[in-house]
Amino acid sequence: MDPLIGIWRLIESSAWDEDGANLGTPYGANPIGQISFTTEGRMLAALCNGDAEPGSDVDRGYSSYGGFYELVETTLTVNVDMASDKSRIGGQQVREAVLKGDRLLLMPPMRLYGGIMQQRELVWERAWSPVGD
Repeated sequence: MDPLIGIWRLIESSAWDEDGANLGTPYGANPIGQISFTTEGRMLAALCNGDAEPGSDVDRGYSSYGGFYELVETTLTVNVDMASDKSRIGGQQVREAVLKGDRLLLMPPMRLYGGIMQQRELVWERAWSPVGD
């Protein structure tokens, strides 16, 4: 069985610039996020900054996308067919993926966020698995 199948919740995020300087937690100290991976080979992810109060001026940094996925060794590739950012639809989202027990570490390639080249790291914890059901 595919080890990703189930539901995962975001528990931690970190970022650093191309010189290695720490840029803090892009989704805050209390990130909100969920990924589901299905037996049909689809995934759906949604995440945002959980620190801001609803209605505040703080950017919550919301993002969501989904599509068919493939995990090959430590590379997760999603062929995006739905996304909050329409420019992602029809493309691929590629992440380095490291699975350690009930923790999943995802690292997208370095890219520009808010005018700064950043490497991000997201730590997910398994919230539900169909094993044993």
